[in-house]
Amino acid sequence: MIKINLLPPEIYAAKAQQQIKVLGIAMGAVVAVLLLGYYATQFKRSRDLDKDLAAARIELQKYEALDAEVKSFQQQESQLNSRLSVIGQLLKGTLTYPKFFEDFISLLPADVWINSLATTTDPSYGLAVTVNAQSLTSFAIADWLTNLQQSPMCSNVKMGAITVAEQGDGRSPLYSFTMNFTFRRTDG
Repeated sequence: MIKINLLPPEIYAAKAQQQIKVLGIAMGAVVAVLLLGYYATQFKRSRDLDKDLAAARIELQKYEALDAEVKSFQQQESQLNSRLSVIGQLLKGTLTYPKFFEDFISLLPADVWINSLATTTDPSYGLAVTVNAQSLTSFAIADWLTNLQQSPMCSNVKMGAITVAEQGDGRSPLYSFTMNFTFRRTDG
C-alpha cells in the first residue's frame, strides 16, 4: 500500500508546533500545580511551627516564673542557713560554761573543794582552766588527777606544787595545790 500525502508539509509543521505548545502548557500547568502544592505544604508547616513557637513561649514563661521562684527559695534558704549557722555558733558559745561545769563537777572527788577557778576561751570554744583547790587527803588529789587524765574532754593536765598545812587539834593536814588543763567537748 502506498500512502499519498496531499497536505503540504507546513500544515504538519504547524500541527506539530501546536502539539508542542499544548504539551508545554500542560507541563507548565503540572509544574505550577506542583509548586503550588509545595508552597501550600510549606505554608501549612510554617503556620504549625508558629503555633508550636507560641505554645513554647507560653511554656517558657511558666518555666521562667518557676525558675525565678526556685531562685528566690534558694536565696531564702541560703539566708536561713547563714542565720542558723550564726545561731548555732552563738548557742555553742553560750552553752560552753554550763556544759563545762556539768562535766567538771562529775570529775571532782568529794574530798576536794575549789578555792578559785579561772578560765580563758579560745576560738574553737575550748577552755584553758586554772584551778586553785584544797583537799583533805592526797588520795583525793590523785583521784581527781586520774579522772581528768582519763576524761576525753580534758587534755594537757598539769599538776602544780602541793603544799601541806597542819591544822592541829588532831585534824588531818590540809593539802593546797594548783591544777591546769584544757577542756573541750567533742559533741559541740
